[in-house]
Amino acid sequence: MVLKEVPEPAPGPGEVLLEVEAVGLNFADHLMRLGGYLTRVRPPFTPGMEAVGRVGGRRYAALMPYGALAERVAVPEEALLPLPEALSWEEAAAFPVSFLTAYLALVRAQARPGEWVLVQAAAGALGTAAVQVAKALGLRVLGAASRPEKLPLVQALGADALTTYEALPEKVRELGSVDLVLEVRGKAVEESLDFLKPKGRLVYIGAAEGEVAPINPLRLMRKNLAVLGFWLAPLLRERPLLEEALGFLLPRLGREMRPVVGAVFPFAEAEAAFQALLDRGHTGKIVVRL
Repeated sequence: MVLKEVPEPAPGPGEVLLEVEAVGLNFADHLMRLGGYLTRVRPPFTPGMEAVGRVGGRRYAALMPYGALAERVAVPEEALLPLPEALSWEEAAAFPVSFLTAYLALVRAQARPGEWVLVQAAAGALGTAAVQVAKALGLRVLGAASRPEKLPLVQALGADALTTYEALPEKVRELGSVDLVLEVRGKAVEESLDFLKPKGRLVYIGAAEGEVAPINPLRLMRKNLAVLGFWLAPLLRERPLLEEALGFLLPRLGREMRPVVGAVFPFAEAEAAFQALLDRGHTGKIVVRL
């Protein structure tokens, strides 16, 4: 990646100019740079799909396929999401993708109050959001992380039970299995299916570990399990669904929910921010501040 001057964006019909204050990085941004994301983009391009800033003095978030890592971005007016003033710019940049994904994935899985959900990578950007959203929906949360030192953060967010991946099978046996799994690791799918109760649901959100394990349909039949795929981008065009999610999330932001910000990098060090994204030691959202 190189930092360079490009022509000033000119908003077209139905577009507005967003003065960017901060950008949240997602693993999908890394995959897009590698050419391995669901949306293929021919280089050269500007990465970043999650920006927050101002339009006419008001605070907004904007989600886009790519192009967020810039001082100014032309975005469709309908893509703007309102932001509460209670959040800092860094917290605001950690909100849209992670919290919308957490809420809509749990809704897609028909999560019900009192059910147990296994949240993988519970100290990461999506995980910290998922723990908080799940608790707000009345679920019981088993938070799993790669390292023990990450677990106090997960506990502080409200998780009911904690474990490292190494001790995960034993912890699930103690609980007697779970109803839902938010799968982000990829290669752990077979193990995750073992953790589910009869009629349990696994929501496949990503493969952060770079491997995708095959699934034997016969294993699904034995316990009447369901495996659901989830991709946020096309759901953003379903306005009633988006309004439902924002109606649940926005009143709670800054109160019972708060985005967790990890490292913050200046705009000129965006490449270092991507390297931090790949470091399994970080917690919360990696943010680039303009």
